[in-house]
Amino acid sequence: MYDDTAISRSLKKYLAKHRVQQKELAFACNKTEGTISHWVEGRVKVPVNYIPVICEVLDITLYELFDIPDPSLLSEQEKAVISEYRNDEELKLIINRLINKK
Repeated sequence: MYDDTAISRSLKKYLAKHRVQQKELAFACNKTEGTISHWVEGRVKVPVNYIPVICEVLDITLYELFDIPDPSLLSEQEKAVISEYRNDEELKLIINRLINKK
């Protein structure tokens, strides 16, 4: 399952940023402009099979579309911290309490 609100926000952002019209994306996806509008407004979830086409048309990565950090951009120190977090249950509990996660 993925966050379709993130995709909706990203569609709005990158359509505007790259000056791509919804009709251009509709043509590339073989969909109607109405369907694209529903995707952009978050009324309809984007089918997974259209995600590669969207990324190609908007010239963005999957990370950008899903609005998540690209792990390849982490520093070595950040990678070490994440590794420690993943391998230490006590540390997980402490950090999750600090950031109010259950």
